[in-house]
Amino acid sequence: MQVVKVGLYARVSSEKQAQERTIESQIAAIVDHAAVENVQIDPNLYFIDNGVSGAGLERPGLDMLRDKALSNEVTMVYVLSPDRLSRKSAHQMLLIEEMRRIGVNFNFVNRHIGDTPEDQMLLQMQGIISEYEREKILERSRRGKLFAAKKGKVNVLGGAPFGYHYKKVTDTEDAMYIVHPEESKVVREAFELYCQKSISIGEISRIFTKNQYQTRSGKPFWERSVIWGMLRNPAYKGFAGFRKTKRVRRLRKTKLAIESKNPLRSELSSPRDRPKDEWIHIAVPAIITERIFEIAQQRLKENIKLSPRNNSKYQYLLSGLLRCATCGYSIYGKPTSNSKYKRLYYRCMGQDGNRWAAGRVCKGHPVRVEAIDELIWNSVKCLLMEPATIVAEYDRRSQTSPDSMVALLEQKEAEMKRFSNERLRLIDLFQSGLVEKKEIEGKLKSIATKLEQIGGEKKYLEQQKQEQKKLLTVIKNLDGFSESIRKNLETYSFEEKKKIVRLLVEEVQIDTISEQISVKHIIPLDPKKCQLRSGTPLSASEQRPA
Repeated sequence: MQVVKVGLYARVSSEKQAQERTIESQIAAIVDHAAVENVQIDPNLYFIDNGVSGAGLERPGLDMLRDKALSNEVTMVYVLSPDRLSRKSAHQMLLIEEMRRIGVNFNFVNRHIGDTPEDQMLLQMQGIISEYEREKILERSRRGKLFAAKKGKVNVLGGAPFGYHYKKVTDTEDAMYIVHPEESKVVREAFELYCQKSISIGEISRIFTKNQYQTRSGKPFWERSVIWGMLRNPAYKGFAGFRKTKRVRRLRKTKLAIESKNPLRSELSSPRDRPKDEWIHIAVPAIITERIFEIAQQRLKENIKLSPRNNSKYQYLLSGLLRCATCGYSIYGKPTSNSKYKRLYYRCMGQDGNRWAAGRVCKGHPVRVEAIDELIWNSVKCLLMEPATIVAEYDRRSQTSPDSMVALLEQKEAEMKRFSNERLRLIDLFQSGLVEKKEIEGKLKSIATKLEQIGGEKKYLEQQKQEQKKLLTVIKNLDGFSESIRKNLETYSFEEKKKIVRLLVEEVQIDTISEQISVKHIIPLDPKKCQLRSGTPLSASEQRPA
């Protein structure tokens, strides 16, 4: 005779329900119903999902229940209603059929479901209604958040990122971000190290760990991903982004989905970044200037192409700089070999049939590495041998004269003086008893934030002024620099050549069908002085300024 091992399953979907302890009312209702039927539920067989959505089947309590059922440790499960199992009718039927096959039955408290066709139809109808209710709730929530975001409401963003304190919405005030005095200093230091001192993200994380800065969770160890996310967050420049990502279905099953016991795991969606023009920007207090933030974004973009981890054991002078003019995809280095020799080629990603569902998407063909590298290195040498070109480009780009830089610094100094005087006036009013402390607290905090922001902008301008002085000194000595570099151009190592190329070349487009190369230099070359030719029919046809 089989021993009946009875358990229960309960679930609430939101954190608010979990905080209000509605899960306990579910458990009490199930236990009372079982007592009426003279059934004792084993306390060790309580399977609870507190604050977990019923949209999917990836739930800790449900996974434990299914594992126990497979090992024959439970034979009967009490549930308040079918929608506690899942909000999707297909998931409900899947779970019920799966459990029945291994000898486990569900007992629903609100309505007993038997094996008759009428009972099965009722179960499916209840599942469809639950699914409809869930979709309706999600749509109302989505539209409500979208409307609030367009109105600039901060509460749609939920918690605040590192550097801010999140003040919850009240009956009299909207939710808001408040600059955290200590955390904001860490944020500024991260941007300063990355943008102005060119320190890598990994090194910044090690510096913060060594200095024992506390993370939001209170841990002293800083992960690289935390610094990376911080550098990408637009909230720090004063405009938090809403709807930055979207969820799409996976194009192919992951290894985790294939090995999972859950047959519906392959339906899991995958997050993708939305285009920036689809973001909704919500104004929040700024911690850094917009200029510093844009510098960080540019460097992050460059690091994707030029990161040291993308280097291989083979020598590709142009790795990370090549793009296919035929299809627009990136070009990477690929070695080939036979029994006699090994050759290196640049190959477009669009030519790899295994990357795309419909096969290869590029009609081009691979090109020899030596031919392309030689052409581009010749163009770089030509630029280095023409100091007049560099001087002309410096004059073109130097829109901020020393006099205008001084004027900007004087303007920031005047702004700091004005806010400081305003702060002193408020303090005098409080000391004279004309205003209460609570009347000026908010204004004082706002002034402190503005003073801190202006101080950061002033510091940045002073650094730019110093850099401008250094650059002018270098420009004046370019003739001597070109003379000394002529003697060493042919003796540079591969790594030295690669560093020079990355400094002076922004992008190289290769059209293997028409056999043309388009080089985008940081500084434009004079095509009459730098006509590049090689023994290969693939030649440089155009140089475009950055």
